[in-house]
Amino acid sequence: MRILVFGPLARAAGASSILVDVAKGASLAEARARLTQARPELASLLAACRFALNHAFIVDEGMTRPDEGDEVALIGLVSGG
Repeated sequence: MRILVFGPLARAAGASSILVDVAKGASLAEARARLTQARPELASLLAACRFALNHAFIVDEGMTRPDEGDEVALIGLVSGG
């Protein structure tokens, strides 16, 4: 699964996206867990991130399973007003 990342998460990852090895049909909660295992240096930033699926925020603690071709992104905290 390709996960788009932005801002501090992208800087820490050294890339604008991260590939996560998950089974086909994996939930986003599973993807977050795999990402944390694969890239432990990002763990402190991941705790404050939310998933967006096709440009809409979602709750990844549930069993949301992206379909092939869906855009998956992790959005970190932003400031401003």
